[in-house]
Amino acid sequence: MAQNANAQSVAAQSGTTNFQERVHLHMDKSFYLPGDTIWFKAYVVDEANLPSKASGTLYVDLINEKDSLLNGFTLPLLNGVSFGNAPIDIKSSKGLYRLRAYTRIMDNITPVSFFDQVIKIGDVEQIKNQITAIQDIDVRFLPEGGNLLMGLPSRIAYKAVSRNGRGVNITGRVLNSKETEMCLIQDTYQGMGSFFFTPEEGITYKAIVKVNGAERAIDLPLAQSSGYTLAVSQRDTSELVIKSMCTKDLIGKGELKLSVHKNGVELLSIPFVMDSQMARITVPAAKLPQGIVQISLLAAKGQPLCERLAFIGQGRNNDVIKQNGLATEYPKRGETKLELQTMVDGGPVTNGSFSVAVTNSEVSIPNLDNESHILADLLLSPDLKGHIENPNRYFMDSSDSTRMHLDNLMLTQGWRKISWQKKYNPEKTIQITGKVTDKKGAVSAANVTLMRTGKALGLEQTVTDSLGRFSFDLVYMGLGNFVVQAKSDKSKWLAVKLDSLPAIPISPNSFTKNYFKDTLSFFSKEVMQKNTQKYLKQEGIKLKEVEIKGSRKLDYNPSREPINSGHVFQVILQKDLIHVEDIMDYLARHLGGNGVIAMNDYGVMKPMYPLYIKGMNTIKMMPISVSINDFPVDEYFDLSALPVKEIEKIQVYLLGSPPHPSIMTISMKDKNILYQNFRKGTPPGTAYLKQEGYTISKAFYEVKYPLKKQSNEEDLRTTLYWAPNLIPDKNGKISVSYFNGDLTGKHRVVLEGFDGQGNLFRKEWSYNVVE
Repeated sequence: MAQNANAQSVAAQSGTTNFQERVHLHMDKSFYLPGDTIWFKAYVVDEANLPSKASGTLYVDLINEKDSLLNGFTLPLLNGVSFGNAPIDIKSSKGLYRLRAYTRIMDNITPVSFFDQVIKIGDVEQIKNQITAIQDIDVRFLPEGGNLLMGLPSRIAYKAVSRNGRGVNITGRVLNSKETEMCLIQDTYQGMGSFFFTPEEGITYKAIVKVNGAERAIDLPLAQSSGYTLAVSQRDTSELVIKSMCTKDLIGKGELKLSVHKNGVELLSIPFVMDSQMARITVPAAKLPQGIVQISLLAAKGQPLCERLAFIGQGRNNDVIKQNGLATEYPKRGETKLELQTMVDGGPVTNGSFSVAVTNSEVSIPNLDNESHILADLLLSPDLKGHIENPNRYFMDSSDSTRMHLDNLMLTQGWRKISWQKKYNPEKTIQITGKVTDKKGAVSAANVTLMRTGKALGLEQTVTDSLGRFSFDLVYMGLGNFVVQAKSDKSKWLAVKLDSLPAIPISPNSFTKNYFKDTLSFFSKEVMQKNTQKYLKQEGIKLKEVEIKGSRKLDYNPSREPINSGHVFQVILQKDLIHVEDIMDYLARHLGGNGVIAMNDYGVMKPMYPLYIKGMNTIKMMPISVSINDFPVDEYFDLSALPVKEIEKIQVYLLGSPPHPSIMTISMKDKNILYQNFRKGTPPGTAYLKQEGYTISKAFYEVKYPLKKQSNEEDLRTTLYWAPNLIPDKNGKISVSYFNGDLTGKHRVVLEGFDGQGNLFRKEWSYNVVE
């Protein structure tokens, strides 16, 4: 039976309820120096690869090798687009860092699939490849469609991996139980490959696998006497050929259905009956979106019989972007001008958004196989289990061998089975939400006022709903300090409880790190040293020794511990406070390091330490600096007001000579609540909030020659040009102009983008800068 699926296609995207988003960051390069800046543009798409209009807020995290958050950025999203920058501290140690990006609704999916890119900062040591013994290799043989059937031609894929999870290329042969050679195992790529043979009844099969001269025998899966299977081929990229096969006993046994899905959305539904052992169905590739689709064979009542993954549109849109004006060579500090044009289906792309990065690729050597890549990040990695080695290789060309390697990946890597649980709604803005209650419970129809204090004053008002809940949608930049007040004619004694979004945990990425260390490229050491000296000079690292007088300002790391503040000598956890009603009573009995509880000059009991003053032969009680959720408390605040059950951790730091308890940090479970919320004198129905708004991003500085003020300093820029928000004109054209620096050698131009029809684009060009 042969059938064309074009007439059977069904509309899919309107019926989905489990909304999904994916994020890709186009970064200016793969390698950075301490003091450098990571420039990035975010592309956020929905399950149909269309620019997402759901979320309005994007989170980007810079994470170190210890899986600790170094810096977090909150960025506004508009039609799936945002851009920003992540400065790298000049004091950062060399190593492998990560840039993670996500929206809140991406955390509704399990397992999560955030954008998570490893980047190298500084000169990182390379780990040499080690020879893997054959007994340490895991080799798995996987029949296409999941079932190996007697008497039917079958394709078996295999994957060989070492203990560290990296693919190992193998060779070998397949023998039957009569020791007859059936086929060879060859043309392995990243430890993956496939071969064809037809299993016979009463015969078993084994593979003789060879690695580094050693051999090992592995039994192949047993062939079944009854069942179904699927075979998929794309010899012609214009169509997808699907073959449904069954054993003789299942011919004519009722109606079946072929279903094609992408991201949980059904694209095709084709009913048919097996009137022979093979049914051939042809699907025009142009009718399917680019990326991974799941092809399932279902019984009449919807029970899955077998399934197969296929990648659609490998090489699609490869040649739709043209450039004009780029020369092969330019002089130092010479101007580069080029015009880019994108054409799809014969027409210009005018509703697209693009970004362009120009870097010196001989100094900042790109990791071509593993750098961030819009096609790999949005079409490949989110849908497959585990880590994909060298994912960008599958998009470097459209040769038959590349498409075969990609298909072997589909057969071996496995579909990510996901579950969806609604934890978060799409964030359109920055929200401040909460609940108003009195002694009886929730208070409806209460008037709630939000006041922003400080330089950027603002006032918003709303009314609580039937559950006493309220919400403010805000758009603001930088740190915001707010006062929330509630009033109601129903009750005078109101309480305002503000909601707090939980932090997204940072999952380890050890596999990727180990893998990246083994595939390292380097900055030019000479340029690295020059640039480092340049940054040190700019930052003014070498300071004269001066005497500092006054109070000590606390700086905090992302773990909410003071930086360079002394030695932590006492930690008090929630488990230590189970039967405690007043934290001051506990501190009076347990505060170490000669710390005491005493009254200050304002009549408030405070943690203090005794200081012996030489010459005066006297002891003076000195206050211990106390902060709650990183916010220093004043002299009037009584710690007894703190609800003990809400305390997460207390840390006391030793400082000075002789050492004395100098700093106390108190972490509350709700990180957004200020200590004023616990002040005994706080008016009823009032709450205070300190919350970061959208991150203020800086613009990329473009050097233009000749300079108005001449300088003898070398121009050692490795990123020559960064434009994150390029919009085509009515003819689909984009003009680019910039000046090169003093570094000679090969330069690389990378363009990425998307349009309103779900097309993704990436294109690269190169040229040389000469003396």
